[in-house]
Amino acid sequence: MRIRRSAIVLGLVLGVFVAPLAAGAQQAAVPNQPAHIEAARTFLTTWGHQQWDDLRAVASDKVMVTLGAESYTLEPGAQKSDVRVTLPFRGLSTVRTDGKITGVTVEEMVFKVGDRETRGRAVVDLSEDNGAFRVTGVKVTSTQP
Repeated sequence: MRIRRSAIVLGLVLGVFVAPLAAGAQQAAVPNQPAHIEAARTFLTTWGHQQWDDLRAVASDKVMVTLGAESYTLEPGAQKSDVRVTLPFRGLSTVRTDGKITGVTVEEMVFKVGDRETRGRAVVDLSEDNGAFRVTGVKVTSTQP
């Protein structure tokens, strides 16, 4: 009886601690996103969570954020942003100009400046250097009521 209880407890412990590790291994086995999509996703996620060190890895020193006629500056090195992005965002797709990747379209994003929110479609501008992409700007292309 004691061995049976020990086996049950051991099974529960393994189920609680090992199953999440196996799920993580399955996710790691999924092919990676293209580098430009991953750079845009990392940029938006780290900006939304204000993870400045991670943001610096995928962004230029100054990123211009354009919301209609107004422009704001995001400076990851100075940990300064005049505008914030609110998570979640959705719908990432590649923007190409003359066959070259120049950005990523985001179907729906929410930006906050003070108490004001702007929701809409945006383009994350990218520059490429030896296969590594960095975000240089963000432009809202259309807003939703």
